[in-house]
Amino acid sequence: MNSHKLKYSSLHLDDQSSSRSSTEVKSLVGEEKLWHDELNDPIRRTKRNGLLATLRSSRWIIDTSLLLIIVALLIRDQWRTPAVLQDPNIWQFGQDFTGVGPKFSSKITTFVPDESYAPNNTADFFTEEVLDKWNKLMPIGMGFVWVNDTAKYHDLPTPIMWPEKTVFTTSATHQLHCLFAIVQTYSGLTSGHEIPDDHHWHMIHCFDYMRQAIMCSADMALEGLETTFPDHNGGSDGWDSKHVCRDWSQVKSYLEGVRAYDDQLIY
Repeated sequence: MNSHKLKYSSLHLDDQSSSRSSTEVKSLVGEEKLWHDELNDPIRRTKRNGLLATLRSSRWIIDTSLLLIIVALLIRDQWRTPAVLQDPNIWQFGQDFTGVGPKFSSKITTFVPDESYAPNNTADFFTEEVLDKWNKLMPIGMGFVWVNDTAKYHDLPTPIMWPEKTVFTTSATHQLHCLFAIVQTYSGLTSGHEIPDDHHWHMIHCFDYMRQAIMCSADMALEGLETTFPDHNGGSDGWDSKHVCRDWSQVKSYLEGVRAYDDQLIY
């Protein structure tokens, strides 16, 4: 028992330390009470409640403002979207989609045979007379158009490499060029006439291009019994049927008016 007393008799309380701890606790309690009192202070509570009330009452203003901003952004995007993208029904069939080209009149055209562009004697294709007829199918400028102020238009393809001008070609003149190249190659192969060295890749390109052009135009004119086939096989040669066509004279005049240069060749 005495050993326990001796053991603990060496321990004694530091009055100064105890006093300091007591003071710190009181200080903390005092700060907590002060913070609690401040929160519950009637003036501060009134201000806080007033601020919350103001935020609640002005919520409709914030919501309305955000709604107006959204509407304004939608209207802006609507104005920026070209009309042809907003309403596909205003497109004219075969019209340039970018907004560069004008609308053209239509006319009823009857297809009739004309072998002057592709003579039955294929050697005659290479005469000056036949080649001149093909060249004159092209407008002056060969369908290469100079487009100014490209920012006004949309979905423009990459321009053709051209010095100091923004130039594009047109599908109709490209199709005529491809058809000429096909007739030229066939006539040369069947008559022994010299043909261009690039005829193979050129023909492969033109076959695919013309396939898509035909499917795009999808001319639905009705055609009747053939009258010109050598074997009269009961099919249709397409002559003497009426088609709704674009007025080529208007197209040609327009292309010449915006041409990038003055050549008139179909090669």
